[in-house]
Amino acid sequence: MSNHLKGISMAFLGVFILSPDALLIRLAEADSWPILFWRGVFYALGIIIILLITHQSKALNEVKKIGKDGVLIGILTGLGSVTFVFSVQLTSIASALIIISIMPIMTAIISWVLLKERSGIFTWFAMFLVVIGIYIVMDGEPKGSSLFGNLFALASVTFGATGFTLIRKNKNINMIPAMGVNAIVSALIAAIFVESIRLPFDSMMYIFAMGLMVSLSFSLLTSAGRYIPATEVGMFMPLGAVFGTLAGWLIIDEQPSSGALVGGFIVLITMFIHSWHGNRVAKD
Repeated sequence: MSNHLKGISMAFLGVFILSPDALLIRLAEADSWPILFWRGVFYALGIIIILLITHQSKALNEVKKIGKDGVLIGILTGLGSVTFVFSVQLTSIASALIIISIMPIMTAIISWVLLKERSGIFTWFAMFLVVIGIYIVMDGEPKGSSLFGNLFALASVTFGATGFTLIRKNKNINMIPAMGVNAIVSALIAAIFVESIRLPFDSMMYIFAMGLMVSLSFSLLTSAGRYIPATEVGMFMPLGAVFGTLAGWLIIDEQPSSGALVGGFIVLITMFIHSWHGNRVAKD
């Protein structure tokens, strides 16, 4: 398997695992701060387990290697986690996900500014088709979403895109430990503002699943950034909107509209062709 194919496989699997995140936040039926606190705690636990499994006695050395950029990546993505949870709580899942889906555009812009990493015309055209597909998916959703929720989603995608760009800049360093910083940052911020961390058992189970799921997902996405450009990692983020819609359909019987099916088809076909083309170019 080529490095490029390895990278896109990790990115796809990472987004697929992450896709029920917004749904689980809603199913937890709790305030944002306790969700963020326990999500961060379980997220950190998941990262520790992953590091111990993959590096065993050398896990601590991997943590030390991330340096200042790794800490900054953790802080940025941690702020992205906080703003994402608030976006889902304050606006519709659909509105939050469509804003998050601009990750490819935001990543391309930030990568160009920070890394001088320009995307080819094929990638930009694929981005254009993906945005159209996501627009079609979400076009039939209820209007009048919370302005603050949408602004939190915009902040989340900006923090996330900057973090992925810095991961690409440090592609020779394992930045999975930086996701532990992410988890700690979000938990600490929540601890400052939370009134009570006590939640019903059902809510805790949803958040527990959420934390472990996010730890595995972001470990894969972080690793993918070492093999493919940050823009290509970002290209997979819109799939989360499609998979998130399907998760709502299967779990809470929220049947997608015909627009969601058409838009989802456009996104999936575009992603498949782009990945195939990118892997072919990488081999040449």
